[in-house]
Amino acid sequence: MKIFALFLPQFHEIPENNKWWGEGFTEWTKVKNSKPLFKGHKQPRVPLNDNYYNLLNRKTVEFQTQLMQSYGVDGLIYYHYYFKGKLLLERPAENLLLWKEINQPFFFCWANHSWYKATKNKKELLIKMEYGNQEDWEQHFQYLLPFFKDKRYEKKGNMPLFMIFDNHFAEKLAMFDYFDRRCRESGFDGICIVETIGCLPDKNMKQSICKQTQYINLREPNTSAYLFRHKAKFLFSNLTRKLQRLLIKCGSKRYVNKYDGNKLYNIMIKDEPHNDSMLAHGVFFEWDNTPRHENRGFIITPPDKQKFFKYMDSIQNDDFVIVNAWNEWAEGMMLEPTQDEGYKYLEWIKEWKSI
Repeated sequence: MKIFALFLPQFHEIPENNKWWGEGFTEWTKVKNSKPLFKGHKQPRVPLNDNYYNLLNRKTVEFQTQLMQSYGVDGLIYYHYYFKGKLLLERPAENLLLWKEINQPFFFCWANHSWYKATKNKKELLIKMEYGNQEDWEQHFQYLLPFFKDKRYEKKGNMPLFMIFDNHFAEKLAMFDYFDRRCRESGFDGICIVETIGCLPDKNMKQSICKQTQYINLREPNTSAYLFRHKAKFLFSNLTRKLQRLLIKCGSKRYVNKYDGNKLYNIMIKDEPHNDSMLAHGVFFEWDNTPRHENRGFIITPPDKQKFFKYMDSIQNDDFVIVNAWNEWAEGMMLEPTQDEGYKYLEWIKEWKSI
């Protein structure tokens, strides 16, 4: 088993974010500006030693690489933002490609979704996800090829891994047929697609995946939260949450939905399929996306260490486990050390791998 963690590259300035969100914007902006919404709410979250890093700093990348290797994280999955020729937040991955002395295994997750700016009264489209035609696919492939050829880029056999965030788009089958052919023409044995889902795979879903898809990632906590909400005994609580959201919209109450991490892990252990060679199960430790969405966000409390170990034992035959995430600070999902928790979740991973 290899443990890879999703990696957000939004910890440096780009002109587009400065235009859309204000001068000097990075992910740290939302993290630092977050406020507690109820008594006992741990916000803002603070990195250990006030390490508000810039991902364009080589020493930051070297430190992150040393940290992941010391605690048994096998690699990072960089979110790849590509909009029919337009790149966003590309420089951290491009720098890593140049800094070949940094031994950091990695691969891409194409975050193939549009970007929006939501306010109280409207939802503004910032940049639209479009897939284009074969000419556009070739341009995209040419951008990816130097990464695929890098010895640190993760492969299955001689096939570079390429993960997709949204697996529902009309061009999917034709596009990855083309990528697969171009990979073979470039000296690989094809491409290894990892499709992401937030529910359980069924027969219809498996029939709609690419023939190049060798792994289906059960994204967490999305999958377990989805199953939790759809259990019959929780229908009443779902209605209650809808009423609470209505009250928030009317301005009569400040409320944040909360989930018990141990209950979600019970679902992951008991209700999700295991021993399926196509599955790359997901892992999370906690969640709090109120820095990004305020009352529209929700919170998941951390699971117990024993619960995490039990789940990892149940999926130990997976080729890959995908941690959500290495550094999603504005969503409360980070393996990186924090002021209040230290190296806690990294230590859990190291201890489990050493058993």
